[in-house]
Amino acid sequence: MSRSAMVLGSVLLATACGRGDVAPASSTTGAVSGTENRARPSAAATPATSVSPAPSAPSTTTPDAAAGAGSPGAAREAPDDPRIEEIRKKYAEIQADKGLKTSELRMACPADEGRAEIRLHQKNNAVSKAELKDIAAGDAGSTYQFYYDKGQLIFALNDAMPFGDVTATRLLQRRYYYHQGSPILCTRKSVEGPGDQVESLLHKAPNEPHDCSFAPKVQRLASVVLKGAAATDELKKLLCPQPPR
Repeated sequence: MSRSAMVLGSVLLATACGRGDVAPASSTTGAVSGTENRARPSAAATPATSVSPAPSAPSTTTPDAAAGAGSPGAAREAPDDPRIEEIRKKYAEIQADKGLKTSELRMACPADEGRAEIRLHQKNNAVSKAELKDIAAGDAGSTYQFYYDKGQLIFALNDAMPFGDVTATRLLQRRYYYHQGSPILCTRKSVEGPGDQVESLLHKAPNEPHDCSFAPKVQRLASVVLKGAAATDELKKLLCPQPPR
């Protein structure tokens, strides 16, 4: 089965468990791991830019208040949890920091089965933010934005690239909040509409509680991306199709 076919199937399942939620602030972009929630490409949303050769400047607003968790597996901390507020505060600080130095690297899967683009934003040799654009064969894929505090993931924004057509484009977005290495809140939003209006619709859509079962995979991907070029081989194992055993 081709990578694109497997990916598209995963995206269609994303409404139950997959990639892409907005950043702590109202935004619109990206999604997780190499083979889950890959959708047809399109634009991403705020609070930060998606990883691409010339991403737009990230928003500096604080994260949107997340809805309380209610679905099985979802973290059940309330939106006013002080830990969530601390994550939002740190997110805003990173977004507003103009002193971050940026480095980029690219990775290609064997046999043109996809590629990835990574952008690391660092200060004093410590990565504060990382952006990953995971592009499957056929230009499907997703984007991620990872935010770190002292080397530990605190927030991840995952957006599946838009898919559908100009009359009915779908966007899917997820947010993952972490505290001391564990997810404490997971939300998602999904909208469908005309291609020229769908991003605005996503921005206005409320966050909904979401199953956190995918959060460990997002966290693993964030830890690999944090290593930069030294983790190219490990990243390929996560994102590239693996030959059957």
